[in-house]
Amino acid sequence: MLPPRVLLVANTSWYLYNFRLPLLRDLRGAGYAVAAVAPHDAYTALLEAEGISVHSWQVARRSINPFLELRAIIDLLRIYRREQPALVHHFTIKACLYGTLAAKGARIYRVVNAVTGLGHVFLGQRKRTRLLRRGLRPLYRAVFMARRATVVFQNADDQERLIQLGITDDAHARLIRGSGVDINHFQPLDDTAGRFRTPLQLLFPSRLIREKGIEDVLTACRSLWADGLPLELLVAGDLDDGNRSSLLPSELAALRSEPRIRCLGHVDDMRSLYAGSDLVVLPSWREGLSRSLIEAAAMERPIITTDVPGCRDVVDHGVSGLLVPLRDGRALELAIRLLLANPELARCFGQAARRKVVAEFQVALVNEFTLQQYQQLLSTPIRPSRFPWPAAPAA
Repeated sequence: MLPPRVLLVANTSWYLYNFRLPLLRDLRGAGYAVAAVAPHDAYTALLEAEGISVHSWQVARRSINPFLELRAIIDLLRIYRREQPALVHHFTIKACLYGTLAAKGARIYRVVNAVTGLGHVFLGQRKRTRLLRRGLRPLYRAVFMARRATVVFQNADDQERLIQLGITDDAHARLIRGSGVDINHFQPLDDTAGRFRTPLQLLFPSRLIREKGIEDVLTACRSLWADGLPLELLVAGDLDDGNRSSLLPSELAALRSEPRIRCLGHVDDMRSLYAGSDLVVLPSWREGLSRSLIEAAAMERPIITTDVPGCRDVVDHGVSGLLVPLRDGRALELAIRLLLANPELARCFGQAARRKVVAEFQVALVNEFTLQQYQQLLSTPIRPSRFPWPAAPAA
């Protein structure tokens, strides 16, 4: 018998390389015939160097042009019909929506849709957003309640939110805690937690989009600088041209002009950067499950983050770090001051953070559970239906 063929699908090769390469390797090691589907970018060659075929998918992250979106669905349909995988695993929302439609057309009955985070469509409270959510709800429900689909969430809050909205249900939903991290790679390089440098090295590890809380970080730092605290802010992340909330180039230029801020752009060797940092701050508005926080925790860095889904899943307040209220620069400042005044507490937080990662977030555990889900789906007999989409909910 030929090995089961699995396709991992995303809207960038960058995502698959940086977040799902261990899963691709483990699938191949488990005997699956595995390939990737994504637009070709600078990371395509890196995936191919790993022996992973990357089928080019024509999709644009920000496009809402109906002709381009239809082309993206048709392009995916052609790939699925040609490759005839036993199972497809979609990451990012367009891949989930378009991939499930393409799977229906290609008669692929095992689909895993990974919800890596809820965007403003699900969370926004403005009238326009609520109307958009109401209009899109039937499409999302058709995709996430399709007989062929399993919906994977990274945190329980996101799962409960979509269940409350009637977009999915307990029968379709599964909880898998992120993509995992390599605890052998991300481990303490020395015992520096709680021994703060001068100037203090404060790390903000994120793309430069507003929802990551960069403005709150700047508010806190400016107050600390005003009091004469020797502190250097390290910003590890690029602008995100594909995101409407990205900082403008002029705003990045303003950050670079500040002598106490080091804008590092994209950093390949994050392990060394974490090791050279004293505190890690990420006051994000919401996450699926923050990979950067998990990496920092694995390296025993003291962490301050927000009390929101995807962040509080990583940090237990007062045990493995500190949680602050959403969009509260003053609270972030006070949390930094607290750890600076209590270095032993910071050290204990770092040690507890790594223990939590080892117990819950190491990549071997996450991938083992993912492969178990694959095996369960592949062992379940296919029951095609003339009407695979669920009926619309009663008014």
